[in-house]
Amino acid sequence: MRIGWIAVALVAIAVEAWLVVGRRSGEVAYEPPASMIAPSPEIAGPVDLTQTFVPGADGLAAITFTPMLPGGPPRAPIDLELDAEGSDVPMARRRLRPDELADRVPFTWEVARVERAAGRRFRLRIAAPEASAGGGLRVAVGPPDYRWGLLRTGGRAQWGDLVFRTRATRVHVLDVLHQWQRETPGVLGSDAGLVAIIAILNLAAAVVIGYVAGARPA
Repeated sequence: MRIGWIAVALVAIAVEAWLVVGRRSGEVAYEPPASMIAPSPEIAGPVDLTQTFVPGADGLAAITFTPMLPGGPPRAPIDLELDAEGSDVPMARRRLRPDELADRVPFTWEVARVERAAGRRFRLRIAAPEASAGGGLRVAVGPPDYRWGLLRTGGRAQWGDLVFRTRATRVHVLDVLHQWQRETPGVLGSDAGLVAIIAILNLAAAVVIGYVAGARPA
């Protein structure tokens, strides 16, 4: 019986450690198999490309997409824009030099962290307003299997979805706990308070497990 309790305790500790610092969740991505990826319509002049997406975690910090440049780098700067549903102005903007992009090499755009991102609909816009036909940019797209967003080119719905992934800073339970600490004044927001709360929760879980394990059928 004692060995069984030790095994249960070790498993519980391992699961708790994974939940607190190991599990990554909410970093939305759409990455289909390579055989299903194709170049998008050309992004040049008035024809831009937008993709909407919905993160599952707070702290959105970066977006990655993959240029496809069979004819070489674009011959004009590339404009990136990120906005959120209900916002009147873009949340982030960046202008890229053509030499910052390479064919089939994922490009990561780091943005100012968006603390409250979970569940909100964002839109990534990629444009090359100064490029003429043949001198613009194409990006990797896949089948329309990303259910929480829509791909558009030139303002019109486009078959498929952008191949992308995001990075967030609050994907671990530990990240959320640290944010809670920053927002909670006094003893409860201190390291000692956090340790005490975790200890109390563990003690409560141990009592419940002990009661269930000790129960005997009548």
